[in-house]
Amino acid sequence: MVAGEVEETLVELARVVIAGGAVAHMAGVTTSTAVTAPVVRRVALSVPERRGLAPLDRYARYLEKGVARLAGYVEATRGCLHTCRHCPVVPIYNGRFFAVPAELVMADIRQQVAAGAEHITFGDPDFLNGPGHAMKIVRQLHAEFPLVTFDFTTKVEHVLEHAALMPELAACGATFAVSAFEATSNLVLARLHKGHTVADMGAALKVLRQVGIAPQPTWMPFTPWTSLEDYLDLLLWIREQDLIAHVPGVQLSIRMLVPPDSALLAEAETAAWLGELDARNFTYRWAHADPRMDALHAEVTRLAELADDEDPYGAFAVIEAAAYFVAGRRPPPAMVPVGAVAPPRLSEHWFC
Repeated sequence: MVAGEVEETLVELARVVIAGGAVAHMAGVTTSTAVTAPVVRRVALSVPERRGLAPLDRYARYLEKGVARLAGYVEATRGCLHTCRHCPVVPIYNGRFFAVPAELVMADIRQQVAAGAEHITFGDPDFLNGPGHAMKIVRQLHAEFPLVTFDFTTKVEHVLEHAALMPELAACGATFAVSAFEATSNLVLARLHKGHTVADMGAALKVLRQVGIAPQPTWMPFTPWTSLEDYLDLLLWIREQDLIAHVPGVQLSIRMLVPPDSALLAEAETAAWLGELDARNFTYRWAHADPRMDALHAEVTRLAELADDEDPYGAFAVIEAAAYFVAGRRPPPAMVPVGAVAPPRLSEHWFC
């Protein structure tokens, strides 16, 4: 495994392999027999070489108003300033992030637009960790390619902290924003060190919607602290906030991963629910104290796999019915969209 700032490590790894050398104990390379620390320092970067990759039409497309367009992908930063306890970025970067030079980002965007991209996904763990850097890039993107749209990922607290930037982001072409809401329980949010509350999530939705940026919240409904009542509250909150069309079924099935070196492992109470390491899937196993939650997770996962991407209301209804059945309660009447327009998104759903 190679993680962190990988470019120089990958080049050296290739040289060693070609020369027939041993890769065990190479800096930045972890094998089944040797663990070494990832490279987390600024490295020399260049414009990505994409000529050997599959054409853009082999990747996820941007969907808006029933039209599919080619989409490109870039990163303006690596790592993350924040240390949410469950995040797999944290064990690698531990609260550090590095800006990719704006000229390299723009050069990569240009070559992808030349290849047909009409939309750009900024894949940074958090695009607004460096707001000045981010705005410099989107302003240049819009100046050169005024018809190209984009999306970005950012924390709830950044939506609120940088609310004044949202109108300009929308004017420069932002059509949707991914944000890890995670839960509608303040207890769970605090356990995860998310840095926001349920009230903050509602405020962030308002900020985004006021400027025409569609919210795309991501969720982690299954954690050791999430009760069955919490899960029902989550479904109700999604209903009340008019988010059903913005939440694919898979988002309602996400179960917390605990990778090696996870920040969660430092918590004393983790021992109460932590199981053995599942090395193949790079996570520790865990079981919920309420067996109904593990059974519900299995059922929601099954339903999400069967869900029709073109019918989010139908997918939500069957998952909602399953959750209420486990709780021994009657579900509310299924929501029926009237004149609803599908929010912009990618053809493949993002989830952590």
